[in-house]
This record gives sequence, structure tokens and C-alpha cells, in this order.
Amino acid sequence: MQRLCASVQRIQFQLVLAAIVGAVAAPAAACGYHDAATVHLGMLNLSYPQALHVRTAVWMAQRDGTLARPVDADRQLDDASTRLRAMLRYRETVAALDVLGSRLDGARGGRAVPSFSVVLIGPMLWTRFDTSNPTIAMSAHVDGPGRDHVVVVTDAPVLAALADGRLSPESARRHGLIRFYGSAEATLEVASLLDRADRSLPDTASRGSDR
Repeated sequence: MQRLCASVQRIQFQLVLAAIVGAVAAPAAACGYHDAATVHLGMLNLSYPQALHVRTAVWMAQRDGTLARPVDADRQLDDASTRLRAMLRYRETVAALDVLGSRLDGARGGRAVPSFSVVLIGPMLWTRFDTSNPTIAMSAHVDGPGRDHVVVVTDAPVLAALADGRLSPESARRHGLIRFYGSAEATLEVASLLDRADRSLPDTASRGSDR
């Protein structure tokens, strides 16, 4: 029954996405690094209730200094500079996803873990992590979550902080910077994998529990 609910959420997401995107004649796999992604936000919140709360949590964390603000957040850039910056951010984000994926693969330790998909709510960038093989396979810039995947909603600044160890998964959950969707058991397993990967970092103890 829980797997059925996850499949229904995924199908709902894809059907609503197809309808909205078809209406505005935008490619289904577009993300905010390459194209406007605002149209997808309402659809995401329909399929994954309260997902948009992550945006507010990120804004508050940046305001309070828990997360870094983009260096050019207050600058007015011309079109060429905006496109170049978006391309650089996309590459940085994929690199951070790859770092996190490698760390998760190491922390897995041969255990069975549900496959999961991560969506970064700012650029609406979807990435799938397939755990069906001995090594976790990452596929970035896909058009939505994988079949029966746990869905993890977060944003690029959170990902960057998790990848370089400035933020712990536990702190991200506590501040509402990351949300999980799926069965209770599956989401707990994915969250636990993130925690194990964080604890594998060599200087975790020295950074304290408020990280």
C-alpha cells in the first residue's frame, strides 16, 4: 500500500507537470539553471504537500547566517552574466551532488537502502539515486522522481552546506531545510543513510552538534 501511494504521487507529479508544461510550451526537463522553473513550484507542492516550506526555511537560514547567501544576491547582472552564472551554479551543484553521492555510497556499507530522488526547489533540479546495484548510481537533471523512490526536497544552498560539512543532516531536518516523502520506513532509512555519511567525515566531532 505504501509503495502504491509513492507511485501515485510520482504519477500525479508527472501528469500535472506534463499538463502545465504543455500549456506553456516549455521542455519537461527544464530547470531553473537553464530555464524559468517557477511554473513547476505549485505542481510540486500539490504532489508533495508543504514542500514549499523549504524555500521559507532556506530564506530564514540565510537571513540568520546558518546558510551562506549567494555572493551576487544583491547585484544586477546583464543577460550574458546571468546565463554564465547560472551555468557555473549548475556545475557547482552537480559537483556537490556527486560528492554527496560518493559519501552516501561509502556509508551504505552493503546495506539495502531505498532508491531516492532529490529535488532542489530553487532551480527545480531533479536527481535520482538508484540503489538497486552494489554502487549507487546518480542521474542528474532528470524530469522527475524515479519509480517508488523516496523524494527528498531541499535546495542548492543546503546541498552545498551538506556536501562540504558545514551543515549536518540532523540540523537541516531540525530547521526544515530538508523534507522527505514516502513511507515512514523508507524515509527513515534514507535519512539514516545521510546521517551515517555525515558521521563518516573525519572532523565531525570537532564541529559540534549545532552544525
